[in-house]
Formats: sequence, C-alpha cells, structure tokens
Amino acid sequence: MLNDGRLGFRLRLEDLVALTFFVLTLSIRLLVQGLRSVEISPADVLIIIPSVALLLAKEIVHYFVAEGRRPASGEEPGIREFVHPYWEIIRDWFPFLVILMMYYSLWGDATHLLITHDRDAELMALDQRLFGFQACLALQRIVSPPLTSWMELAYGFHVLNIPIVACFIYLRRSRERFREMMAGVLVITFFGLLGYLLVPAIGPIYTLRNQFTVPLSQPLEVVTRQIDFLDFARIKRDVFPSLHAGISFVVWLYAYRNSRRLFWILAPLILSLWVSTVYLRYHYLIDVVAGLALAPLCYLLANWLFKRWGEIPVSLTLPRGWAGTLDRWGLAARPTGTSGKANDRP
Repeated sequence: MLNDGRLGFRLRLEDLVALTFFVLTLSIRLLVQGLRSVEISPADVLIIIPSVALLLAKEIVHYFVAEGRRPASGEEPGIREFVHPYWEIIRDWFPFLVILMMYYSLWGDATHLLITHDRDAELMALDQRLFGFQACLALQRIVSPPLTSWMELAYGFHVLNIPIVACFIYLRRSRERFREMMAGVLVITFFGLLGYLLVPAIGPIYTLRNQFTVPLSQPLEVVTRQIDFLDFARIKRDVFPSLHAGISFVVWLYAYRNSRRLFWILAPLILSLWVSTVYLRYHYLIDVVAGLALAPLCYLLANWLFKRWGEIPVSLTLPRGWAGTLDRWGLAARPTGTSGKANDRP
C-alpha cells in the first residue's frame, strides 16, 4: 500500500528463496570473474537478471491489482476487481516457473564456477567405500525390457508428481497448505542446486559407459521419447544430490500430511522413481542417499520458515511526485480493517 511516499508490499517466502539463490549465483559469477579473470558473457546471466526483475515485477503488479480504493456501495466493480481473483491464482502457481528459472540458470558451464573439474571419481570412490559396489553395474543382472519400461515411466513421473499433489492441495486444502508445499519444493531446489555447484558431476551414464554390458532397451516408443526429451532438457551436471529423489520425497511428505490416501496411491511410483535414478544410470547411489537425506531436513526447515516469514514486508521509497500520481489513480492505502488475511482464497 501507499503511505507517506513509500510503496509497501509483501514479498512471499517462495520468492525470497529464489531471489537469494539468484543473488548468490550472480555474486559467485562476478567473484569468479574477478579472481580468475574469466570472461563472463551476457549469455551467462541471461536467465538470472530477468528472473530477478520478473520476481520483483510480479509483486509490483500485485500491488496495483490488489491494493487501492475499493468500489463504494452500489458502484460498478472495475477491471481491477475482475482481474484480482485470476491474478491471485497466477501468483500462487508462479513458483513452478521460478523452479525452472533456478534450474536453467545453471545451463552451460555454470556448474563449473566454483569447482572447475567434475567430481565423478570422488563419488564413485565414495560409493565403493560405503556400499562396496557400483549400483548401476550391479543392477545389470535384473535389467529386462519390461522392467526398463516401468523404470522409465517412473522416472518421467517426476514431471507430473509435483502438479498432481499441488492440484490436490490447492483444490481440497487451504492456500496456506499449498504455499507451504511450494516453499518446501523451492527450499530443496535451492540446496540441491548448490550441490550441483559444489559437487559438479556428469553421472555414471557417461563415466561408466564402457563397463555396461546390458543395454537398457524396451519396446514402448512413447516412453523412449519421453526420456529422450528429459535428457535433452537437462543441464550438463545435475547429479549430486539427486533432486529426482529429493523433490519427490518432499512432495510425498506433503501428500502424507494432506491425504494419506494420495500418499499410498503415489507410493509405487515414488519408490520406483528412486530406484530408476540408479537403474537408468543417471545417478550414483550416494546421490540418491544424499537427496533422500536432504528432503526431510528441507521439509522441516521450509515449514518452520513459512510459519515465521511466510510473507515479508518490503517498503520502497518512491521518487518525488509519484506518490501523488498513484494516489489520484486510487492506489492509496486501504482503510484499516478492509484487507483480508494473506492466506485467504480470493
């Protein structure tokens, strides 16, 4: 709202997590450029700067859509009142786009900003030390076309898992529960992507390819095309920790919290998804263990953060003359008692 020449709005925790990630990665890029005399091209920050601008612009737009003078009794509602409920839906689901922006901000060689060499050898050595074998190689004894079809289907289910649970919560539970889940997914994405920066690796599908003796063939072309698309859409180094395992576990925990029936319905696909990450040779076993260990920690952290800082007040000082103009447009502070709770549905 507008008070004394200052524009006040509330920044959601989901947006704050993303902004922190973008500012952190941009700072790392600038630091690396200074220390190593590495040339950072505009393409290297092509996603980061527009993403930050989009996140802030979204809240500014929300101010213009949600705040200001309401129609008096008997007065016809204006365009703002018509747009408001649809804008709230867009704002609630915006984190899906944010997650993609965070992930693709590491496109290209961005995962080599801090560590300039891949850490696959260390991950394989850790697997050998902890488990005594390379899981991808050991699983070759059970490889079969029907099982490969199921594993590829389960692996691709990762794309549907989040929206299925999110839609259920959004339609059947409170907005607060929905936003908690979005915050949880963003928090684990934040720490998972930091893992990609600290432990860049390309995975056993490349490093162990000369040791695989059983091909992963299966008869369903539609599943093959789905996996080919996912391979095309991946960034180069997204191995440690496994976000396929971590994010799916976090989403499964929110399913458990909101519907035990949905939790058990998803169980076969979620558990198969975890196995598929190793069976399909994308991850080392330690990647999956790390992702599963990270998930409950991020779940608890996100819920704790959301209870305390679900929305953070932000105040911007407007240039001289802007305040009067916005006031004439009907964007002055709303009278006390007319605003609803932040988590009420429109």
